[in-house]
Amino acid sequence: MAAAPAPPEGRRRRAVPPTKWRRAGFSRCSEAASSAPLLGTPGASAGAARGNGRPAAASSDGTGSAGVPAGARHRVPEAKEQVLANLANFAYDPSNYEYLRQLQVLDLFLDMLTEDNESLVEFAMGGLCNLCLDKTNKEYILEANGVEPIINCLSSSNEETVVSAVTTLMFLTTPRSRAQTTALPVVECMLRFSLSANTRLSNLACIFLQDYCSPAQVEEARNLSEHTAVGIPLPKD
Repeated sequence: MAAAPAPPEGRRRRAVPPTKWRRAGFSRCSEAASSAPLLGTPGASAGAARGNGRPAAASSDGTGSAGVPAGARHRVPEAKEQVLANLANFAYDPSNYEYLRQLQVLDLFLDMLTEDNESLVEFAMGGLCNLCLDKTNKEYILEANGVEPIINCLSSSNEETVVSAVTTLMFLTTPRSRAQTTALPVVECMLRFSLSANTRLSNLACIFLQDYCSPAQVEEARNLSEHTAVGIPLPKD
């Protein structure tokens, strides 16, 4: 079996200001997120402390009950992207794996795969791709039923998300997980990707078919594709 491909260019470190991740819904303003160190002790938001898991409501003076300016809440999506991008960057370095496991970042990445925000999904998928090179992380993702949401990311219109998902499925393929990572819909999808005009995607798909699928699987998927138009759409160029 050939060696797994190197991580695509899209997952190189990003020049994003360092931030501190807080597990309870990223409930903080972007100014605080851009000024605090990343690998600190995660804390709960004021809303989470009350047990409802939500940020504090704004008061009449234009601030929340925790003193967060009301206008800052409108920048929360941007701050969430910034935090997730930083975490994905830290997942690039194996020396951070233990810290990221302690902070439950693998769970966070898996949770973010179902978000509507494509940037959040892209960063989470890239982070998982970096982390699953480690045996402990790989086993955790498999035990957490992470293969299914990763497969769902193959239908993303974002090229980086799809490339990360294909590569992650390669890294997660073991004798125990092969039946799931190379299921018929996945193989059929790879056949379609192998015909893409996108060189990165087509090359990865060809490697997946050659190194992770049996000839019988490829033939079955090819025969199915000839009789149906149903399939995972190609990402936008």
